[in-house]
Amino acid sequence: MRMQRALTIAFLWAVGWVGWAGGEVAAASSERAMSDGAVEYGAFRSESLGRDVPYAVSLPPSYAASPERRYPLVIFLHGMFNDERDWEARGVQAALAAVRAKGRVGEFIVAIPRGENSFYINAKQGDRYEDAIARDFLPFIEQRYRTLGSREGRLIAGISMGGYGALLIAFRHPTLFCGVAAHCAAIFTDLPRPPQSSDDRIGAWRYGLATKLYGDPPDAEFFNAHSPLAVAQAKADALRRLSIYFDVGSEDRYRFDVGNQRLHETLEALRVPHEFTLAPGGHGWAFLVARSEPAFAFYWRALSAAVQRPTAKRPEKKS
Repeated sequence: MRMQRALTIAFLWAVGWVGWAGGEVAAASSERAMSDGAVEYGAFRSESLGRDVPYAVSLPPSYAASPERRYPLVIFLHGMFNDERDWEARGVQAALAAVRAKGRVGEFIVAIPRGENSFYINAKQGDRYEDAIARDFLPFIEQRYRTLGSREGRLIAGISMGGYGALLIAFRHPTLFCGVAAHCAAIFTDLPRPPQSSDDRIGAWRYGLATKLYGDPPDAEFFNAHSPLAVAQAKADALRRLSIYFDVGSEDRYRFDVGNQRLHETLEALRVPHEFTLAPGGHGWAFLVARSEPAFAFYWRALSAAVQRPTAKRPEKKS
């Protein structure tokens, strides 16, 4: 279930957290044809969560007219207090179309599952969103849509909370994806501790979130098992086979530039190839739209090897 939003919003309004990676979402039609493709909305059954989960999928311009063609796949994870509709509502779909029109990228499918405020982990006491993405959503999308169906043709990306989730899932499941891209990733350098002062509202929020994700009180071992920083050190060899990109704003209002810089330093020390950019800007969807050209160009570079390789037709699934 969603975190109790009514209580949370009052607190977030006071400290300026509303719209972590967006804000209010404009209503979207169930399917909207666009010159740059179509955005469809639907739901998939997640056995890991025991319920149906909404999703959006951005289909490339040639998808409807080319029924024999298969496409690379990007799984994109949204931020906190957002959902799958923000991809379109916050201008990312239009930004991708603009980059494609310049010839910087080819065509790929983007699938966005609703992640609630889960941070996309298997919570210590709660929902199993990591499994929902890796075990339920990915197979669903690859069965329903014409993807390449190979590791080389899959990339996972995300923004804010979703950037954290993308890094974590890619690092923990490096055989599933050829690459990962994270924008304004919500990387905590240390396990949040109880605030030392009643005036420390951000500290109180961080600790409250940690109790929901990592146990109450937060379990340090469980936190490290779900920290991109710690997982990178444990799986450095596997990470060298991933294409890794992450960027963050130099004026990120939540200071996630600190965690991203720490990840950059960690990967450098481990000699894991990656692309990291500390760019002028703040936090959220507007940062990604402003950075859309280099960001989507990375997506395409990571996926293009699979596109250039001849792909055999996948066998029909037997019932």
